[in-house]
Amino acid sequence: MKMINSYFQTDGPNQPASSGLLNPIFQSFAKKHKLTPRESQVMRVLVIEGLRNDEIAAILHISPKTLKNHIACMMKKTDTVSSRGLQALFFNFAMKMLLPSV
Repeated sequence: MKMINSYFQTDGPNQPASSGLLNPIFQSFAKKHKLTPRESQVMRVLVIEGLRNDEIAAILHISPKTLKNHIACMMKKTDTVSSRGLQALFFNFAMKMLLPSV
C-alpha cells in the first residue's frame, strides 16, 4: 500500500495532484466519465486527501451541500453508490493505466 500511496502524494491540500504522474490519469478518468472541471477538482481532493466532506468543501471554498451535489453527480456518471466506491473506481482505473497487464 505504501508504494501505491507514493503515487498519490501531493504538495499539500491546496495543490491536489496538479502535476506529475497523476495529472494524465485524472484527465483520462474525467474524460472517460464525462466529469466537469469542478467535478474533476472534487475527485482529485477526494482521492488524494481522503478528508471528510466538510474539510473538502473548505479546501475547495464551496458549501458542504454543493460538495454533496458534485459527489452525487459523479456517482451517477460513474455508476457508483458511495464516495468510497468512487475512490475505488479511480484507484482501479489508475492501476490499470500504471500497470496495463493487471
